[in-house]
Order: sequence, then C-alpha cells, then structure tokens
Amino acid sequence: MATIEQRRSKSGATSWRAKIRIRGNKPLSASFKRRCDAKQWATQTESSILTGKHFKHSESKRLTLNNVIAPYCEDILEQLKDSFTRVQHLNYWGKEIGGVILADIHVSQILECRARLQRALSNSTANRYVATLSALLSYATKERQWLESNPCLHIKKLKEPKGRTRILSDEERTNLLQACANCKKYSEMKPIVLLAITTGMRRGEILKLRWEDINFTSQRLVLWDTKNGENRTVPLVGPALNALREWSKIRPLNGTALVFPSKVEGNQSNIFHLDHAWRLVMHEAGLEGFRFHDLRHTAASYLAMNGAGLLEIGDILGQMVQRYSHLTDSHKQATVTRMSNAIFGESA
Repeated sequence: MATIEQRRSKSGATSWRAKIRIRGNKPLSASFKRRCDAKQWATQTESSILTGKHFKHSESKRLTLNNVIAPYCEDILEQLKDSFTRVQHLNYWGKEIGGVILADIHVSQILECRARLQRALSNSTANRYVATLSALLSYATKERQWLESNPCLHIKKLKEPKGRTRILSDEERTNLLQACANCKKYSEMKPIVLLAITTGMRRGEILKLRWEDINFTSQRLVLWDTKNGENRTVPLVGPALNALREWSKIRPLNGTALVFPSKVEGNQSNIFHLDHAWRLVMHEAGLEGFRFHDLRHTAASYLAMNGAGLLEIGDILGQMVQRYSHLTDSHKQATVTRMSNAIFGESA
C-alpha cells in the first residue's frame, strides 16, 4: 500500500515522500518536490510490483547521483551537528559525477576523481572525500534501495601520515593575533581566534554561537547539544572576554541572533564563512601548514603547560568526559584563568 507524507526542511522547503509497502517485497520510497509527482510514482511503481514488472533496483538506471544528494541532505545531513565539511565534499562529487546515472558509477570513476583531489590535497583529506561519497551511496543502497551495492566499499584507503600535533609558538601567536587585529574587513577574526585559543572550542561551536548563550556577568558561555551529545559551560576570560565585549557593541537586539553571522547581505541567519578570512590572516601572519583546528590543540597544550590535568583539559574541551566526573564551573573558570594569565598576562 502506498502512502504519501509531506516533509519540511529546516530552511522551510517542502517536499513529498512516497512510501510503498507490499507484503513479500522490500519497502520502497522516493522524494519529490510536488505531491502529484509523488502520487504518480507511487501509483506506477505499486502497479509494476503487483503485476511482476518491477525489477529490483530499477531506480539505479533512472536516478543520477544528484538525485540522491538532495534527499540525503534532508534526511541525514541536517541531523548532523557539524556538516560543513561534508557539504563541501558533496559539492565536489556533485560537480564531478553528479549527472551520472547511479548504475553507471564505477570504482574507476571514483578513483579518477580521487587522483585529482590528491594533486591538490593530502591523502587524509582525499580519504575524507571518498568517505562522504561512500556514506551517500550507502544511503542510496540501504535506506532507499536505489542501488544494488556501494562501489566505494571496493576502494582501499590511501595511506595516511601519523597524526601530528601542531601548536602555536609565542611568536606565531603574537603574529596571528596582530594579523587578526589588522584584518579590518573581517574584524570578527580577532574574537573568533581568541575564543579558540583560550577555550579550545571547535570551529562549529564558535560559529554557531548565539548572543543568548553568552553571560558576560558570570563570564561563561553555554554550548548546547555539542558533538558529544551533551551541553557544557565554557569559561570566558582574559582577552577572549574583552574581545567579545568589544564585538558585542554592534550586536543586534535579538538574543537568538548569531554572534558571527554571514557577511552576505540579507543572509545573516547563516554562519560566517571562515575559510577565506582564515587564509588572509594566515598569509599575513606568515603561518604555513597551520589549520584552524590546531588552535584547539594549542589551547589543550597551553592548559597542560600551566598545570591542568587530563580530566580538567578533557572537561574544558568537551572530550573524554565521564558522566560522574564533571568539574564544577568555578574550577574550570580558575583553570582557564590561570592559563590565560600565564599566556597573555594578568592585565589582558
């Protein structure tokens, strides 16, 4: 029996999903922009199944990769806490093989695309791109049953270098913060970088921060439903506190507004696009091979060098936190303040 349900994405876009469940057959589903298209597909497919004319995975000969990306983003990607890099990966695959019929996507095509990635990116990053494609095709195979099998499962991962730990030296930190201060076009870079250095917050946690999450009186901010599935408080001290106070002078009245919104006119409901601004300050600071995520490593190292234990570091950064071993907010505040005073000076 076929059913049709209306779905609405976070952006407000409406779509229609048709589902077919017939005893003795695996359930089928497909999404459409119009209800009439969903109804037509359901009627034709249900009739084909009942008359024995529907062949398994026939959709793989009709749908392209781009036809899968849209429902995947709606069903899976929007539920993820930090989907930014995966969207970049999907954009790449959509550009390279988006128009290819699912049944015609072969290992050789994927390897050719990966080889092009290798010429510009590291093996580790190329592997992440293929992993995103694999998740997409797994969705098409298992959840939608549009594909017989996932070709990415036959691809061996590229050899990756051992993990590295890169932290800022005192000179590099000074140069980076000066570059941020000089970057008038992207003045939000100073509070963003200071937050990352003093709190170890993840990129997504910083960019998704809203004004209502910040309490300047208690000098703390709250992160809701983090990557670990928990809420946590983060001490706000020293130069990061001062920079945010300065940045708050141009804050909107709406407390739910993003602290760092997009610079695109009329698009302030989206987060700030960090990549270009990060490249600019990196260039001016003379830093090479340093990623934004390395600021998190830097924060952890600074904490360790100033007496913080593994439990303290893990709780502040939101890693390896045990259910019954949370530190008190005052203890975390004192730990981060001690580190900030040692790195930036007590007067910061």
